[in-house]
Amino acid sequence: MAFDTAINPTTLLILGILLIVVGLVLAFFGRKVWTPFMSFVGAIIGGTVGYIIGGFYAPSGYVVALVLGLIGSILGSILFNYLVKIALALITAAIPATLTYYAMGGNAVSDQTARDTPVIVAILVLVLVFAIAYYFVEELIGVVTALVGGALLGVGIFLATGSGTYALGGGAGVFLAGSILQTMAIRAAKKGSVWRLRRARAARAAPAPYVPPPSSPPMAAPPAPPPSSPPAGMPPPPPPP
Repeated sequence: MAFDTAINPTTLLILGILLIVVGLVLAFFGRKVWTPFMSFVGAIIGGTVGYIIGGFYAPSGYVVALVLGLIGSILGSILFNYLVKIALALITAAIPATLTYYAMGGNAVSDQTARDTPVIVAILVLVLVFAIAYYFVEELIGVVTALVGGALLGVGIFLATGSGTYALGGGAGVFLAGSILQTMAIRAAKKGSVWRLRRARAARAAPAPYVPPPSSPPMAAPPAPPPSSPPAGMPPPPPPP
């Protein structure tokens, strides 16, 4: 199925190639570039929110909107850089908690006090899944970046070729390969760090080898006293025979 568009095909091809490159990088190396990528996303979200707020409170000019957009971009970049693991674990836990709530027949409109059984069970699921997800957050980062990378690659293939079949197949294949390879690399890195920690602890706990003290040199014999001279007026003693 071809994709008809009024955009220049050359532009679509360039955009598709860029998305394919970004998708491959995220899919296979997402755990290494995850922090700057999320910082960039936070800058975009924070700048957009700041610009909207500035435009709402100062509709007559754009200077306030630009200033607030710049401040929001900086704050969003900082927040997404340092809270990315917590945010990822919370989002991961919110999905099963929401499904549990609605599966047990919860109704947010009728239950204004949030004291029904579905709410309590959903909160327990949220806390439990959040703890598990935060513990395995490195593996989640690898899977999520592989998913995003596969999606971007699929969009890039669709823009470059106009084929939805190739886009779905390429995106799914890259997602599976990237998630498996990143998960294996993360586990190997964890095992290596554990072994290094154990070796360091064993080296600190091992007793120091015994080194004998240096032997003292033999004591020299005391020097002989000098011969005494006879008193004045007395002949010297005869020499020994």
